[in-house]
Amino acid sequence: MLTQHHHQPGLFDAGHCWSCARQAGLLDHYRRVQQEEARLQETREWAGTARRYASLALGSSGTAILLATLALLTR
Repeated sequence: MLTQHHHQPGLFDAGHCWSCARQAGLLDHYRRVQQEEARLQETREWAGTARRYASLALGSSGTAILLATLALLTR
């Protein structure tokens, strides 16, 4: 174990002390958690993009319906 830690004995900060994480056998778990958090963030970004496209499609279809109605009334 390293002689200079920035935490007290018994406390664990995997993001800071990789040596402690490796010795505790938690390094794989920590990496999996980081990957899951990255996937969650990516999913949220994709959902935001999908929401924007859906709003754009809804607005476009509403405009198309309005124009079609005006075309029928002016005939």
